[in-house]
Amino acid sequence: MDPIGNPYTPNAGSRPQALAGRDQELEQFRVLVGRLKRGATEQSMIIRGLRGVGKTVLLNAFEDRAESEGFLTYYHEMTPDSSLVGEITRDAQAAIARLKLSARATKAMREALAHLGTIKVVGPEGIELSVDLRAADEGTIARDLSELLLQLGRVAAEKGTGVVFLLDEVQFVKEVEYRSVITALHRATQKNVPITLAAAGLPQIPRLTGEARSYAERLFSFPVISSLSASDAAAALVGPARQQQVEYESEAVDLALAWTGGYPFYIQQLGKHAWNLASSSPITMADLEAAMPAAQQTLDSSIYEVRIQRATDQERRYMRAMAELGTGPYKTGDVAGRLGRKTSELSTVRQRLLDKGLVYATEEYGYVDFTVPRFGEFMVRYMPFRPPRRKPPS
Repeated sequence: MDPIGNPYTPNAGSRPQALAGRDQELEQFRVLVGRLKRGATEQSMIIRGLRGVGKTVLLNAFEDRAESEGFLTYYHEMTPDSSLVGEITRDAQAAIARLKLSARATKAMREALAHLGTIKVVGPEGIELSVDLRAADEGTIARDLSELLLQLGRVAAEKGTGVVFLLDEVQFVKEVEYRSVITALHRATQKNVPITLAAAGLPQIPRLTGEARSYAERLFSFPVISSLSASDAAAALVGPARQQQVEYESEAVDLALAWTGGYPFYIQQLGKHAWNLASSSPITMADLEAAMPAAQQTLDSSIYEVRIQRATDQERRYMRAMAELGTGPYKTGDVAGRLGRKTSELSTVRQRLLDKGLVYATEEYGYVDFTVPRFGEFMVRYMPFRPPRRKPPS
């Protein structure tokens, strides 16, 4: 069939035509924005899950929803080099400009922010902000950011709107800045101003957030998204094609569900290749079988290989030992045993993998797992396992 009309979107963060299986999260965010709009408070949201399950797609859907309700939205994909405080400060400046404050309100805000230490009002008029976190202690950063969000929230409320910060890859936020933002958001919630945060990150986020601030688990909810149920996975596969009057044989759907495991990025890739290979409706089991090798090759090159290239040989051997143990999570002592080493001898390797976002530490102490679904299967395809050499008997 015509590839130009292909209804599948296997691109990072691209919203599929059928956003299946995420109704609960979308409804939760609808309630969050609706309550803020009414002057009530509600928990902010941090979506957690492995890579490729649709966290970014959800954040984009949240953004659309908030904007449809008249809220100002600011989206950021965080990296290890990002400054969250700097980004939020720039967003606040942009939001204040969009709110078009009167001269009197602008003067009042300048006076309210004049005493801050890390966030400075610069320029002779208006609200232009600069940030300098050098040599600043955490208390000062948190206090300054709290005051900024309070001032922004008050003027937003007066204008009948609110502000939503959307953060992807939140696990990369610097610890001090993360704690400061949680403190500031907590203060904004206490004062009932329409400021909220919707973020997405890897599964360890609740533990990291709880460690950052003891009250954080009451400030946020942590919805988990994973692979889709059988019915939702079928809808994600069949729905986009059906919109163009193309059907699937029931046996082909069963085969697709088994091969994809319900993972959204697998469904989109397989659907794309099956569509391009099929000559007409319905798409058959033979079409699916023909599409699988091409879909797997694309997945390997677009999702897995780009990540394995960031790993050193030593780190690859560690991940291959994980894969040798089967399905995770993996006890770090068992991984070390497969490599013929002590757990302590591999702590640096493990930490580098954590820092690179290739593995994550699970909630159960002493265990790790891959951040990308089915990465262990890829490691088995990618390289053979080399067991440790045994010392010859003396």
